[in-house]
Amino acid sequence: MDEADGTVAVEEKDCVLGLSNLAQTCRAAEPKDWRLIVYNHISRLDDFAPDALAERLADYQKLQPDLRVRLVGPQHLNQIDPVGDALPLGFSACLSVDLDGAACPVDRSYFDQWGIEQGEVMAVALANTLMDEPLAALEGSDLPGNVRVFTGDSLFVTGHLLDFARTVPDIGPQGAVLTVPAAHTVMVCPIELDEQFVEDSATMLAASYIRYLAGPNSVSPNALWWRPGHPLEGFARLDNQCFELVAPEPLRSQLWEGLGSGST
Repeated sequence: MDEADGTVAVEEKDCVLGLSNLAQTCRAAEPKDWRLIVYNHISRLDDFAPDALAERLADYQKLQPDLRVRLVGPQHLNQIDPVGDALPLGFSACLSVDLDGAACPVDRSYFDQWGIEQGEVMAVALANTLMDEPLAALEGSDLPGNVRVFTGDSLFVTGHLLDFARTVPDIGPQGAVLTVPAAHTVMVCPIELDEQFVEDSATMLAASYIRYLAGPNSVSPNALWWRPGHPLEGFARLDNQCFELVAPEPLRSQLWEGLGSGST
């Protein structure tokens, strides 16, 4: 067991199992339930053993319906050579396989056997995600103003951010600040060039950071800028335990101008 890294290595299976989600789940549960929670988590080990994965991933045609894409943080990819696309602030759009409710990132060693272009495979995975993993607005959120919270039942719903216009068709051309604190949660604050946006986005970032720390299935404390028809860009970095605005200069200038604080 590597306590600093939050993993346990099982040498006879050539497998490394992450423990951070298990720790977060137990922290939120009663101690009397820990034994069953730990048992259920460890019992999934056989699903991630290399021999079992190799057999399941060998036939691309059979595997296609189980392919998904989701946004992950760097901690999800430490032990593999992932297939996917790098995004700002440590996020990645990761090709994954749905293992009956568990998410398995695809290592490139499996992908190379298929002889199919990455773009084609990612398109199939995204289409599966959009069709089979619904992301819906959470009713009754206690966050203020225009902040919205979207949730879903699976670990793959964050893949909707790669085609987010269909989820939030009413957001204007300035787009929104997005956070993905956990695999089941997306927080959205539409950008308005006024003081209310500053207050609302700050409240959302604070709530998102707490959600990220609590887990389970934590993704990232950082915030992205999404706008229709554009790639995701960085907005704010919080993973260094302080707030750093990293939004592109045009957006920064517009925010300062909208606040009447050009000299700030």
